[in-house]
Amino acid sequence: MNTALTHIEIEKQQARPEFGRRVPALRFKGYEGKWNFFKLEEIVNKKISYGIVQAGVHIDGGMPYIKSKDINGPIKLDTLERTSDEIAKKYIRSEVTPGDIIFSLRGNIGISQILPDSIKVANLTQGTARISVSKNFANYFIYQSLHTLPVIKRILCVSKGSTFQEISLADLRNVKIVSPNLPEQQKIASFLSAVDEKIQQLTKKKALLERYKKGVMQQLFSGQLRFKDENGNPYPDWKPRKMSEVLFEHKLNSTGNEEVFSVSVHKGLVNQVEHLGRVFAAKNTDNYNLVQPGDIVYTKSPTGSFPLGIIKQSKVDENVIVSPLYGIFTPETEGLGYIFNVFFESPINVKNYLASIIQKGAKNTINITNTTFLSKKMKLPVSKKEQNRIGDFLKEIDGKISKTNNQITQTQTFKKGLLQQMFI
Repeated sequence: MNTALTHIEIEKQQARPEFGRRVPALRFKGYEGKWNFFKLEEIVNKKISYGIVQAGVHIDGGMPYIKSKDINGPIKLDTLERTSDEIAKKYIRSEVTPGDIIFSLRGNIGISQILPDSIKVANLTQGTARISVSKNFANYFIYQSLHTLPVIKRILCVSKGSTFQEISLADLRNVKIVSPNLPEQQKIASFLSAVDEKIQQLTKKKALLERYKKGVMQQLFSGQLRFKDENGNPYPDWKPRKMSEVLFEHKLNSTGNEEVFSVSVHKGLVNQVEHLGRVFAAKNTDNYNLVQPGDIVYTKSPTGSFPLGIIKQSKVDENVIVSPLYGIFTPETEGLGYIFNVFFESPINVKNYLASIIQKGAKNTINITNTTFLSKKMKLPVSKKEQNRIGDFLKEIDGKISKTNNQITQTQTFKKGLLQQMFI
């Protein structure tokens, strides 16, 4: 990480200490002494309690209440449901205020978030608990402690249930954490807060880039955004074009030298071993379809939010092979192929294009020939130069998104390493 966050004034111990010594492997300079064990119930200023308001009630302007799914990420006021103040007061068990830790008791046990300052007061539903940390402890330190592997293991050890796990309040109150004195807690909390802020900034940047990309596509296909040639003149107007005029079947098969690939919603064409752990292809792959760099691949199989199949451009720089059930098409230009790749990232766009020409068979199978797939029209750029200009522009945006996503992953990995070594 090329940030100030890497310049940590911490000391590495000679070796990872034994658990009984109660000192972490990494520690800020100037802090000494053993860390101490505490039960969660010993660090709170209010008894750990759970909510009782039932989910599904929404009253405009009422008191916001928090469900387990609301703490899968940062808690946002505008996404919370509300219940009437009268109901909230009648059944209130866990009125939470800024700084309180909201903890999931059921399902995804152990997920937690700190209630932000933007939410002055809220109630909890069953399945969530409030941990209100006393002034002798740093709430952000306790929050981070709950995400360390040793504490997670202690939580899971006392959870119950086979298909639907949950932890009781009594067991949660007895979960132990190991903590230094308050000044060292605050030092650790302040540093990790800066790391989390960096992750949030990068996540926001990625979201803005994705929103910008979506807006660019809308403006391109509505005609609001146009590219000009090297002389500053607009390219010819886009026209409705039959897909068979811009996508062509080369009908090539495996030569026996290519690796078997699958198609993923998020990764596009990806090696089967890398994606699935092993090759699922038949022993004889002579009839497998050859995919050349830049080709468009249509999977013809339902996947998650794409019930009518996935449409992707191959960004692999060598020939590969895929299932003979897939449709393979070479675009008029590589740039046009990239336009299709970005356009069909949207489940709505895939549905709008395919719904009228697909027949669903038994067991939800998709029946559509390659000829039928190519039978519809889309309004597309006529100029090949414009196609490639647009493709290059979209690639540049995707490059920035990928770079930002890599930075997020690196920072998260950096933080994970800190949690493993700075806590016990």
